[in-house]
Amino acid sequence: MLKINVAFNYKLTGLIIAGLLFVYSAHTNANDAVQMYTQCATCHGDKGQGNELLKAPVLAGQSAEYIARQLNNFSSGIRGSHEKDTLGKQMLAFSQSLDKEKDVPVLSKYIESLPSVSQSQDTAGDLKNGSRYYQAKCGACHSGNAQGNPSFKAPKLAGQSVDYLRRQMQNFVTGIRGTHAEDKLGRQMAMMAKTTSGQELEDILHFIAQQK
Repeated sequence: MLKINVAFNYKLTGLIIAGLLFVYSAHTNANDAVQMYTQCATCHGDKGQGNELLKAPVLAGQSAEYIARQLNNFSSGIRGSHEKDTLGKQMLAFSQSLDKEKDVPVLSKYIESLPSVSQSQDTAGDLKNGSRYYQAKCGACHSGNAQGNPSFKAPKLAGQSVDYLRRQMQNFVTGIRGTHAEDKLGRQMAMMAKTTSGQELEDILHFIAQQK
């Protein structure tokens, strides 16, 4: 009986220690994430709401997988290395300061945990045409209400700054983004971006701005 009790106590102690280590690790990761995000908040806002004056996009509402992929793309020069991508170069420098194995997953999960933000945007366009064009050219990947689709690795567009979306479309068209040999998804977007422009694009952006 004594041997059984001793063995049981050892197992119980081991479980308690493992539980405490798990809690400590989770708490440490949470603190690390908050500390890392303070660097992001300078441009992207304390709640990931973005900052149009700084041309920084909304981060809240995006998946950890998408955030991690973009950080790694910046870090490796897949994105942000074009000579005309001034804003991208800023992100490239920050991303290269992160540890891909440790920092990026923790920071990405933290950003994913930020609740989506609701913002009104002053856009103009034909909503009916915008919906029709969007469903024909964007909806298959980004989903019907621009909520994104992890299966296609397509980010959420709803709630994003229209100015940011317009700028990225222009970057895809002009080759500032989406031309790197390792950027398969970027090349797909570059191809699609070239199929719309002018008022049609403005109608699409107007439709996206109405999605919550």
